Amino acid sequence: MERMLNFKEKKLLLAFGFLILLTLVIGLAGISQIQGLTRKIEVLGKNNLSLESAVLEMRIKNANYAMGIRNYVYWRSARYLGAVPMAVGANKIFSAGESFKQQLQLYRQSAYLNQQKEWANQAQLAFDELFVLGKKIIQLVDQEEFGKVSEAVNGLLMSFENRIYKIDEFLDNAMGKSNLEEVARQMILTRTDKERAIFFLKISLATALIVGSLIALAVYRRRIKERLYRQNMFNRMINVEEDERKRLSNAVHDEMGQGLSALKIYLGLLSQELYSSPEELKSKVEECKKITSQLIEKSHNISFLLRPPDLDEVGLLESLESLLLESRHLTGVEYIFQKPQSLLELPPEFSLLIYRITQELLTNMAKYAKAKNVEVSIKRNSGSVELFYRDNGQGFDYNHAAHKFLRRQEDKFRLGLLGLKERVEVLDGSMLINSSLGKGMSVSVALPI
Repeated sequence: MERMLNFKEKKLLLAFGFLILLTLVIGLAGISQIQGLTRKIEVLGKNNLSLESAVLEMRIKNANYAMGIRNYVYWRSARYLGAVPMAVGANKIFSAGESFKQQLQLYRQSAYLNQQKEWANQAQLAFDELFVLGKKIIQLVDQEEFGKVSEAVNGLLMSFENRIYKIDEFLDNAMGKSNLEEVARQMILTRTDKERAIFFLKISLATALIVGSLIALAVYRRRIKERLYRQNMFNRMINVEEDERKRLSNAVHDEMGQGLSALKIYLGLLSQELYSSPEELKSKVEECKKITSQLIEKSHNISFLLRPPDLDEVGLLESLESLLLESRHLTGVEYIFQKPQSLLELPPEFSLLIYRITQELLTNMAKYAKAKNVEVSIKRNSGSVELFYRDNGQGFDYNHAAHKFLRRQEDKFRLGLLGLKERVEVLDGSMLINSSLGKGMSVSVALPI
């Protein structure tokens, strides 16, 4: 049957879902921010570097065009003999102007701001006028006598030089420096976006951390409540079980024991009255008395197994001492019992569990281990009580036995140990069993109190 989720479990699931969604949003936002920054850097590198390269090439071509016009004029006037190798013809001069126009076209193609496109148009217009003026100067110089330059040519050449200077200044200041300023502005915007993205990620991660911590705290508290609930239920089960054992023990001891004792007395009286009767009848009466004595002894043993009376009468330490004395009486084993000097007060379920563990270990020792010496110690530390047991018996391979499939009757020994270990762990304690063939066995139990 499907278990219905209560309100707290639904809230916990919703919180987990929110945490997963928040983590997904953080991841997507981080990826988006990184992609945005990458695109801006790519645009910055692709466009602005292309613009800067085009401006530099235009300045070079502008200078080459101006140099070609100057050299041609000086060569024709024979004033500058060094210009002769460079003045190879007008077509060579005008090729620099065409290269300028090509670079200007590349600049226009890379421009992404309206201002940049406007600058490209202004540079185009200014250079077209310069280009026409250069052609006019060449034509005028070619019409004049070789070695002479008229005042008209000089005037046009001065205007040409002035236009060359203005175009170069425009390329350097307006188009070049503005491009660098745009690069700086884009870098500032990119840095701002990066800082904004980092701040967003920090806030998101802090939120995720807080939500995760709250969820972890809720899970921890829930587990603590469940553990306390299980422990309380376990304690109640133990108390109910032990109360029932105690009730049965008293019933067996008081009712059955008294009835059997009365039966034994009446059989004794009957035996005396039949003293002169045939031997066969007296033999049967004696057999009844013997069986009655055995039943009385068994009722005492059953009563003891159901609930050891020593725990209620003399306490845990004296009860353990009685167990060891009885074990020595039955098996001849020598024992060492170390106990605290001060009074040891424990919750009833803890005292009973320690008693049962010691009883089980001594019983197993007598049946299987055949030990000669046994050491038992109990002490109380800050926050826990510890029981230690060790014998020099035959031992066994505990690691192998703990994982072995239960089939045979002798595996009841392992069942007893594992059952006690589970009861210890339910009380948040620990039970360590160390044993190997021929090396005896040691058991350490720690219970928090």
